[in-house]
Amino acid sequence: MWTNFFKLRLFCCLLAVLMVVVLVINVTQVEYLDHETVSATFIDSSGQFVSSQVTGISRNPYCGYDQQTLSSQERMEEDSLLAALHRQVPDVGPVPFVKSTDPSSSYFVILNSAAFFKVGSQLEVLVHVQDFQRKPKKYGGDYLQARIHSLKLQAGAVGRVVDYQNGFYKVFFTLLWPGKVKVSVSLVHPSEGIRVLQRLQEDKPDRVYFKSLFRSGRISETTECNVCLPGNLPLCNFTDLYTGEPWFCFKPKKLPCSSRITHFKGGYLKGLLTAAESAFFQRN
Repeated sequence: MWTNFFKLRLFCCLLAVLMVVVLVINVTQVEYLDHETVSATFIDSSGQFVSSQVTGISRNPYCGYDQQTLSSQERMEEDSLLAALHRQVPDVGPVPFVKSTDPSSSYFVILNSAAFFKVGSQLEVLVHVQDFQRKPKKYGGDYLQARIHSLKLQAGAVGRVVDYQNGFYKVFFTLLWPGKVKVSVSLVHPSEGIRVLQRLQEDKPDRVYFKSLFRSGRISETTECNVCLPGNLPLCNFTDLYTGEPWFCFKPKKLPCSSRITHFKGGYLKGLLTAAESAFFQRN
């Protein structure tokens, strides 16, 4: 009896050790896959997975950012994020408003409308954009948002948009619930407007400015803060010691940098767009 009990106990111990070893191996593999796949890949405009190491996309050095030291894993993650945010907007030169994308004259068709659908099926929609002269556009780069929704079920889902860079887009939806669905495609920004936004990002990255309040006793001062500040005035360096993200404020005239008590948004730089550029962002 004791021999059988000892054998059973030994078997249970060996089984427990085996389960721990398998668990450790699985966790290690999951962490490895997570680092390799999430940090190293993104989906480009053709819907294909591309390694971020071969995209050649890099951020423009801006003030303190070019002084940051990143680990190889941080650099890989940064590259993948930049690649995911990258939009292929063609450089076609100045475009008048009437030749920009007109949502009211653009249209879409459901390609597989005659098919039998079930939950999990894929719905394909072809979008063709035209300008305000009702002429088909020959290039892409528009920022489109597409969704399917059911008012009855209060359900909705977004679609994956593929830009073919010739005025045609294809949207892929996964049908997640039974019943009827409605398809809607919205133009958030035309490609011409996105080019303006990219120019602002390059030329005026500090168009949103911030301020900090410094106080000691009855003396208080407010100064401007940002990632980069113009001129050669004395600065307070509030760069994050852990992440290396730069942040500076103009040094108060009477108070030390250590007297900062609060931080808030100051406002926006205005008058950065011309009248022609502003037309790309009008509604209705």
